[in-house]
Amino acid sequence: MISEFTRYTRHGQIMKNEIKTIWLYIFTATFLISSAGLQAHATQGVIEAKKGYIIFILDASGSMWGQVQGRTKIGIAKNVLTDLIKNIPDGLNVALVVYGQRRKGDCSDVEELVALAPINKDKFIKKIEAIRPKGKTPITLSIKTTVEKLGAVEEEATIILVSDGRETCEGDPCALVKELKESGAKFVMNVIGFDVAGEDRKQLQCIAEMGAGKYYAARDASAFMLAGKKVVEEPKFAAGYLKVAALKDSIPFTAYVNVFRHGEESKIAGSYAYEPNPASFKLLPGVYDVKVLDDDIPQKPFVVIEAIDIKPGKTVKKTAAFAGEGYLKVEAIEDGEPVSAYFLIYSHDEESVIANGYSYEPRPIKLLPGVYDVRVHNKSGKKVKQIKGITVRSGRSQTVDVRF
Repeated sequence: MISEFTRYTRHGQIMKNEIKTIWLYIFTATFLISSAGLQAHATQGVIEAKKGYIIFILDASGSMWGQVQGRTKIGIAKNVLTDLIKNIPDGLNVALVVYGQRRKGDCSDVEELVALAPINKDKFIKKIEAIRPKGKTPITLSIKTTVEKLGAVEEEATIILVSDGRETCEGDPCALVKELKESGAKFVMNVIGFDVAGEDRKQLQCIAEMGAGKYYAARDASAFMLAGKKVVEEPKFAAGYLKVAALKDSIPFTAYVNVFRHGEESKIAGSYAYEPNPASFKLLPGVYDVKVLDDDIPQKPFVVIEAIDIKPGKTVKKTAAFAGEGYLKVEAIEDGEPVSAYFLIYSHDEESVIANGYSYEPRPIKLLPGVYDVRVHNKSGKKVKQIKGITVRSGRSQTVDVRF
């Protein structure tokens, strides 16, 4: 079974019988891949990408407006969480639960700001930035709500509770965590106690102990950041790296790179490969596919590279090679004078429109090499001329003169 291949969309570049043959091959290959499933993966010695789970529970009670070294605790917490999120591997499933930010004195104020899903870092950071502490500290309810939402998650999740104090509502969070673990709930509870001492600290330490996790004492911003990094850089979240370059006629160019878990359709990350810098991704160990898109050409050609094996601490480099484009320019003359004429470009003997424009535009249309038809409307739109069989070659510009 082929582990890596490329596909191009080619309008007019190959004959129709070749198109049918290629699409038949793609359909057959897709069917075989989907039906073979995990058995095919085992045959190749390939494992699926790991789907790590992290849930942050953040204290947004009124006490988080207190200050540490001249800065508010909530300000420090938001800065630390933002930095952690920026450096988390792409594709990691991350959620954010906050308590105490909506209403004063409300022990039911627990809110899931970001649901557990492959992380969208920009969205996640915006949610963090919008947090405004206000209420009480319902730790027990927040833990209960979080574990319930794990539902059918099969892999053990990591929960990170950040709090500057103990429970201020009814409930015993330590007893709850013990009960949940004994019932078979799959999670590890780590706790970061931020500027905490005495009985408050004892309760938070107990939560971590009953949750088979660790307690981290953070008295200032640097200690908070260090604790956060230790939790999210555990061995099961160790990252590998993927760099993807795009070449056109062996020359680097700008293309957009989408990353998927192998065999899945939902994108987990995306970035541009900019000349001369490749797109770079920090990923959990596992197997991935990438789709590299040249969105500067109307046909939107793309290259797919499959079954890229990412290992902890290792960097994998891949290159997507594209064919060079050609150029087509339309010039219109009516009654002996140049005019602005509207035109449509089609693949040869097909009805689907590839591109359109006006003849006065100074820049020609970029197209994949191939054969095209052009339909041109005169200035009034009442007259139409069609020119068939225009050949566009890589690296060359073709001009179509139309006279009305």
